[in-house]
Amino acid sequence: MQKQLSKSARQTWITINFVSILLIVFFFYLGRSLEKPPVFFIGGTLAAVLTIISFIKVFIQTGLWKMVHKTNTLDERQMQVLLNALKYSYSVFVIFSLLIIYGFAVVNKEPINVLIAACLLYLAHILPAAIVGWKEKVV
Repeated sequence: MQKQLSKSARQTWITINFVSILLIVFFFYLGRSLEKPPVFFIGGTLAAVLTIISFIKVFIQTGLWKMVHKTNTLDERQMQVLLNALKYSYSVFVIFSLLIIYGFAVVNKEPINVLIAACLLYLAHILPAAIVGWKEKVV
C-alpha cells in the first residue's frame, strides 16, 4: 500500500521518528539516574510506540523502506538518488557513532549499553530512507 505524503508531511514524520528515538534513550537514562525504573518503562514504552507509528507512517506506507532495501527494481534516477542518500547517511552515521563512542569514553565509566547499540543499528537502517524522504519532492 503506497501512500503519498507531501514533502513537509514526510519531514514532520521523520523528525517525530528521530525525536522518539532520542526520547527512548532519555527516559532510559532518566529512570536510571533517578533509580526509578517505572519512569523508563512508561516513558520508554510511549516513545517506542511513537517510534513504531512514525516508522510505519513515513517509511512503510510511503514505500521509502522498500526503495532503499530493494535496489533491483529501481530505475536510473532512483538509483542515483539512493546512492547519494547512502553517501550522506553513512557519513552522518560514522560521525554520530564516533561522537557517541568518544562521549561514552570521556563521560561514562561504563561501555556503550545494548540500548545505545540498538538505536545506532536502527539509525543505520533508516538514515538512507530518511534522507531520500527529506530531500526528494516525489518519492
